[in-house]
Amino acid sequence: MFIMDEIRENTAGAIMTPEFVRLREGTSVREAIRAVRASGLDSDALYTLFITDQEGRLKGTLEMRTLLAAPGDEAVEALMDTAFTAVTMDEDQQEAAHLVRKYDLISLPVTDREGRLVGAIGVNSIVDVIEEEDTEDFERMAALVPGEGGYKTSSVWTLAWHRLPWLLILMASSVLCAKLIQSYEQLLLLSALGGVVMSNIPMLMDTGGNAGSQSSTLIIRAMALGDMTARDDVLALGKELLTSLLCGVGLGAVNFARMLLISRDTALEAGVISLAVCLTVIAANAIGCVLPMLARRLRLDPALMAGPLLTTIVDILGLIIVFALVTALV
Repeated sequence: MFIMDEIRENTAGAIMTPEFVRLREGTSVREAIRAVRASGLDSDALYTLFITDQEGRLKGTLEMRTLLAAPGDEAVEALMDTAFTAVTMDEDQQEAAHLVRKYDLISLPVTDREGRLVGAIGVNSIVDVIEEEDTEDFERMAALVPGEGGYKTSSVWTLAWHRLPWLLILMASSVLCAKLIQSYEQLLLLSALGGVVMSNIPMLMDTGGNAGSQSSTLIIRAMALGDMTARDDVLALGKELLTSLLCGVGLGAVNFARMLLISRDTALEAGVISLAVCLTVIAANAIGCVLPMLARRLRLDPALMAGPLLTTIVDILGLIIVFALVTALV
């Protein structure tokens, strides 16, 4: 027996429904069909039936089509599937959504810690959870504080309040980029490469930010779909490094040709900027891959590490790389 006050928000218990059919072990197919008819539930709640023992512990699941095709005197435990998937009522609703999506379930049983059946989660509830979680992820990736309600029902004050905190943080981080450029101002003025470096900084920062965002988006999506677990982190990092190497070399080569043929820069100037592009892309991909992994290990939302926050980190790193190259040549 469970107490409703113990159910926490955003858990499987919070979205479960009492609308399901429970059949005790020893029930015949004929008796089960009568129980289904007497339940008065709609069709969505009748695709999957749940078999429990006399203490209410879940023993298996039974598809309605299997029940209808079986002889009337057959016992339901002889037909049930014992390799079922279930969640406890205190598990996160995202885990429930992941299981429903992974195993194509119509209804997911919910048990207490002793394995007693207490409810079920229908696919319609899971769709709502996925929509809610995706909306929160999109908001976090865009550096917004997740809010309640839709855009049309939110006031201007609410919208501004949800945007201001991250905008202030990102503005402060942008000041670091300005301070970094100022610290190398004398070097840029004295170096023959100074003018070329300054004119290519926007391109360098944008390219790094885009590369990092691509990497983080793919990693976060793989995590959300259950396609990548913590055990796959090293493999994913290696794959992203190799991918970024190919992308970095390709972008660097194109930029080298652009600077020589279109901008009419010298080979040294084109080489420095193109090498900075290549190294920035590799570093950005690595950071875009590692940050979501780190967030997951710290039990934070990986989406927090995407979007403008990642871009700001990559901007600073790109500046450090190009200034380091210029310093090495002076």
